[in-house]
Amino acid sequence: MFTDKMDVAAFSDENFNPKDWINKALKTSDPTQTKEQAASSLVLKLQLMISKLNTALEDQCQQVVQSIPRIVVEAEQLQQEAAFLKDKLISVKADVESVEQETEQNMRALIQMDRVKERISETSKALQEADNWSILDSQAEEGLLKKDYTLVGEKIAGMQISLRLLHHAQDYQERVDHLESLRNRLEATLSPNLVKAFSNNDREGAKTIVNIFRGMERDKQLTKYYSKCVKARVAQRWTEIVNTPETDVVDWLAMLYRDLLNQAKENKEWCEQIFSDDNPDKITCSVVTGCLTGLDPSLDFCLEAGGKLQPSLLPYLSNLIQKTNDFLSELEPYLSSCTEKECRDLGKAVYGPYRPFVSKYREIEAQTLIKEMESWTSGGKDTIEEIHSLSSSVAKLVQLFTTGATRCNQITKGTAFPAFAGAVRDCMDKHLDRYRKVMRRLEKRKGIADDDWSVLQNCLSAVQITGDLLNQFEELDMKLAMMFLEATRSYLGSDTATNKPLAQYHNFLLNPEKIKELETMYSKVSGKSGGSTTPILKDSLDILKQASADLQKTSFNIMFHPIETQLDKVSELATQQGPGISLEANLPEFSFSPQEYITQTGEYLMTLPQHLEPFMSAADNTNITTGLARALRDGNIPGSKEAVRGGGESAADCSAPVDFLLGCVAVSTCGKYMEQLNGVQGISNNSARQLGIDIGYLGNVLEDLGHCLSGDLASASTLLKIEQQQFKTEALNHPISIATLVKKIRAIQN
Repeated sequence: MFTDKMDVAAFSDENFNPKDWINKALKTSDPTQTKEQAASSLVLKLQLMISKLNTALEDQCQQVVQSIPRIVVEAEQLQQEAAFLKDKLISVKADVESVEQETEQNMRALIQMDRVKERISETSKALQEADNWSILDSQAEEGLLKKDYTLVGEKIAGMQISLRLLHHAQDYQERVDHLESLRNRLEATLSPNLVKAFSNNDREGAKTIVNIFRGMERDKQLTKYYSKCVKARVAQRWTEIVNTPETDVVDWLAMLYRDLLNQAKENKEWCEQIFSDDNPDKITCSVVTGCLTGLDPSLDFCLEAGGKLQPSLLPYLSNLIQKTNDFLSELEPYLSSCTEKECRDLGKAVYGPYRPFVSKYREIEAQTLIKEMESWTSGGKDTIEEIHSLSSSVAKLVQLFTTGATRCNQITKGTAFPAFAGAVRDCMDKHLDRYRKVMRRLEKRKGIADDDWSVLQNCLSAVQITGDLLNQFEELDMKLAMMFLEATRSYLGSDTATNKPLAQYHNFLLNPEKIKELETMYSKVSGKSGGSTTPILKDSLDILKQASADLQKTSFNIMFHPIETQLDKVSELATQQGPGISLEANLPEFSFSPQEYITQTGEYLMTLPQHLEPFMSAADNTNITTGLARALRDGNIPGSKEAVRGGGESAADCSAPVDFLLGCVAVSTCGKYMEQLNGVQGISNNSARQLGIDIGYLGNVLEDLGHCLSGDLASASTLLKIEQQQFKTEALNHPISIATLVKKIRAIQN
């Protein structure tokens, strides 16, 4: 009773662990018992189990001992029977050898007789077939005379069977030649009827003749006959189409495609009834491909001739390509089981007429874009009107190029995007000529910039417009990149490119060189070439940035011209002996006042922010500020690097581009003054102090503008004003180059 509750099976496990078994048994013991009681109970159970096992083992041993004599007796009997069987096998082997020796001659005779029988049978069949061949041949000749071609086909089929049995005959080759002659005669006789049935769409007549051809094993030529007939019928229909009055190429193409689609439908029905063993999709693909490439006049010629009559080529191509796309889309269900090569051959035939246009797409698109762009402007405008026109052209240009990209996708499925990018570049270069003309016109007027501030304002307005154009072009480039990748993914993307043989537009529309160019663009735009992605409009952006940089240089030259004119007087005035300066006595600093050249420079600088106010950051001109800041980011105005290093605002991030421009002016002014100081030498102490006073005045003006003197010019001012006896000590606190320069200016010997 106790053992039934224990896990007895665990004792036979190879990985039996006594500790684990004891712990488990104790856990499942009666909870009312203590551990000692449970252990005692468990020991008792194990002892009872051992006792039962011992008893069972003794019983089993007793039974085995009792059965051993019987097993020994049975083993002896089995040994005797095995010896008896061995003797029998030896006896049988001897009998077999004896029979083989006695019957060897008889078996050879039987085998020889069987071979003779087979040869006699073959000879009999050959004689029968030879007689049958003659009968069938005679009947075939009679059928040809009676024009019973169905009978002739049956007899030729019978002769083919007989010929297979006469392959050992001496005149076998003659019979082969004779049978081939009969086939040729029957095929030549039936071919006109077959062509007539195919041409007239006579399915019953064609079915009868096709069965005859199959019977005489000439069925491989049937689809070729059929294809030729269909092509001839389509070619005749094409001649009628192109001669239809009051129609053009677009109408011709629509009618041709409609006929080809009807033909594809007929092919499927025809093959189900006539060519049941052939693949209807392959026949349709072959027929359509052959029809498109065998037209006279060719589609290439017709499309090119029609294009010459069009006022605008791209809408014409767009209309044609849409019909072609629709045709291929409707034809595709009839091509489901065609191979990739067959589909590609068809695609090349369908899109082949467009290849000459795609190869010249850059020129075609550029002409269209430039023509549209030129319609926005007219000659004879003054500078202000031209700048307003340029400003209004920014959004128009972006819309123009967006429309062009959509058109490129529609006509070329994205394959001509490299050409489109080139067309945009050509159009942009043409557009930038207007900026260049404005720049030359304004540059001629830089001498009156301080009298007519509109010159500078017009310059900065032109720069701001280029910044707006850069901003919108960068947004446009991102949009075009998405359009390009989406359009070309079906044939350039690695995951899907091989799954759509009828979508391999790059193979249909481009030559190998253009394909490589397209793949290179795809790699760069998608980032698969490594590194950062390349803008589609990179060339256009580059020439736009260059034009903007040239405009900025012109604007700065105009802005800086009045300052440069005044500072050119520094070296001349420094050597003149003005009132009070010729005195040898040291004068107090208050005895000096800034000279006219520097005060005029200061007045100009102080007036500059007022006239640049339209370009300052404000709620009502944020777009102007953003455009000007964007343009300055890629420019290289003199002094821009020093202005940024000197604590000025970066052109790339500036929210107040006027401050950046003033910083560049401040740096350039200091640089110009230092350049002038290099041409001064051997002046008196009072003249040197006058220069120092002038520089100090310039520093005060720049400080009012939020900028400061350059370190070199500030050092020069200090060293110019200091007494000679203190110069050596003070010079130690300034750059050696500046100390040397001032020493030369003041003609200090030691």
